[in-house]
Amino acid sequence: MSNGEIEKFLEACDDLISCKFLVAEYKIAKLLKAIASSSDICDLISECLSSYNRDREFARTYVQDSHGQFVCLMPTEEYKIVALVFCTLADIDNKKIDFTDFVKRFFSSDENPYQNFVQTMIVPFKFLIAEAFGYNAEETVESDLQEDFAQQDEEFEEEYEEDADKFEQSTKIAVQILAELEQQRPSIQVQDAFNMASSIIKTANLRDEIVLKALTSALKYASKYVKPIRFLVRELSDLVFD
Repeated sequence: MSNGEIEKFLEACDDLISCKFLVAEYKIAKLLKAIASSSDICDLISECLSSYNRDREFARTYVQDSHGQFVCLMPTEEYKIVALVFCTLADIDNKKIDFTDFVKRFFSSDENPYQNFVQTMIVPFKFLIAEAFGYNAEETVESDLQEDFAQQDEEFEEEYEEDADKFEQSTKIAVQILAELEQQRPSIQVQDAFNMASSIIKTANLRDEIVLKALTSALKYASKYVKPIRFLVRELSDLVFD
């Protein structure tokens, strides 16, 4: 492969490792683009994926410990590390994984969840691919990046708090919807809407935006047949899909 390709990949990794949390998803997209532009790196990753069972390995990696805390248990096999990180980044880029919730949920054991994420996943990913092509990549983040990481932590907490407010507000609106539905004549449509609103309240503690969006979409459809809750459902939809 050309020196330019591997250097572009290493630079994209470093950008993601040292960037502010708020722009991390953009840097992930750039890293995936750098990978896609190199046929040799693509071949290496494809080879790792050929013996990789994504669903099984995700279930082994992203788990709950005996205390009920979510943790990330990285595999020891090098090909599994490469495959796991690539699949995870692709899912984040495709919005299959909510990035903020993912980092908060599985890497919050450290004072700086985002730093924990890049040290656990991105650094070894960079190191293994660089090593495969004869490049020397440092295995740890440079000490002069620590100040940036402290700032990332503050930004991460601010964004997560905003998301938490979204869940709290969604719950309040769902309660209002339930109160309105209690006054309606029983029907299949009213019961469906009641079930959706109840589910939003019950799952609020999960802080799972994908679940919230799915339930809101289902409630929005059900509200077509229950006129008194349409305004509240529209308010909920605007909040969730903003």
